[in-house]
Amino acid sequence: MPNEGYQTFEDVKSRLDQIVDAVSDESLPLDEALALYEEAVGLGLRASDLLEENIEAQRAADQAEGDAAETAGAAAPAEPVADPSDASPSDPATA
Repeated sequence: MPNEGYQTFEDVKSRLDQIVDAVSDESLPLDEALALYEEAVGLGLRASDLLEENIEAQRAADQAEGDAAETAGAAAPAEPVADPSDASPSDPATA
């Protein structure tokens, strides 16, 4: 597929902007306008693929970050928990 040459969403958008400018010209022959339309449809699909790849990469990064945090949390020493029966009452009326 020729649209796979566009590696970023910005590249796709830039080409789509060029296509919009081209088809806005009323003197553009119909067959060229249709060819540009077909290219634009393909670019739309490529943009969708790029966004999906970005979403998947972000989810993987978030998962890796969460796994790293869990691993770090498991390796950290636990803080001692105070036994409430060891505490002296702060209110003399409850003593």
